[in-house]
Amino acid sequence: MIDLEGLAKSFVSGGGLWAYLTLFVTTFIEGIFPPIPSDVVVLFCALLISRGELHWLPCFASAFVGGSLGALLVYWFGSAHGRSYFLARPRLFVTPERFLASEGLFKRYGNLILALNRAVVGGRSFGFLVAGLMHHRLKDVLLYGLSGIFGWYVLLFLLGVKFGGLASRLVNGIVMMVMSVLLLSLLSLIISRILLNRWKR
Repeated sequence: MIDLEGLAKSFVSGGGLWAYLTLFVTTFIEGIFPPIPSDVVVLFCALLISRGELHWLPCFASAFVGGSLGALLVYWFGSAHGRSYFLARPRLFVTPERFLASEGLFKRYGNLILALNRAVVGGRSFGFLVAGLMHHRLKDVLLYGLSGIFGWYVLLFLLGVKFGGLASRLVNGIVMMVMSVLLLSLLSLIISRILLNRWKR
């Protein structure tokens, strides 16, 4: 059993430096390797903001900068290698068939996919990777992709502060917020599936 109160104390020690550093590192890594559950860290810090133990601005800045740099690194990787790199043979998480299907969808809805990409838990790097492979305009990646990341973290921190005020214990707040994030991610997946079905017609 994780000692959440003890973890909270370590996060707020040193003026919250550990919290800000952890937010940056986890959101950055998840931009590259989606299984890292950075949203749990974000929500936990949001709970601590609601208790007045952390300040929202450095928390938000750490999460946004970390997530943005991770996403842009993936975009750069795709742009540097090009589509032929992934069409030559299957790569980790990306088969040629999956890439070709995503490529057709991205041609029609690329900017919307980038805007919604952060809400898809477990697949956040894929949209930026495809954008890089297709040499999608950097201006659009910055405008739509980073706006989506910004909006997602605004939503998470608002949820955290809201539920943090309602929850009597940290664990209750985390459970409520994780359920909310899963519902939001499910909604994003449904929208993506609708777009895919329309493209196939």
